[in-house]
Amino acid sequence: MKRFKIKMLIILSAVVILSGCGKVDSTYKPKESSELTKEQKVVEERMVIQIAKNYVKKTYGELTDNQHFDAKKEKDGTYTVQVYRDLGNYNEGIAWLNVNPKTKKVIDGVH
Repeated sequence: MKRFKIKMLIILSAVVILSGCGKVDSTYKPKESSELTKEQKVVEERMVIQIAKNYVKKTYGELTDNQHFDAKKEKDGTYTVQVYRDLGNYNEGIAWLNVNPKTKKVIDGVH
């Protein structure tokens, strides 16, 4: 009986060691440091809109009260800024700009 218990203990300990008893769950993923907080996202969006405003000032002249800027973040990290003029019943699109917040430049613009 003692031999049986010792053999079972050895087999059980081998199974536990091979299966990784103290292994950390691999589904846990630490939060990436590149994630932006809500406040940082708002600041980045404001910066992108300001870059777009400067670009529109250079190409069209002064901004008017009825011009609006909407920024949408794309999967690649750039922003697409839609510039439109509010004409009451409808909006007239002025420009669509692709802005890179890292280089702080307008990549591409459709007028």
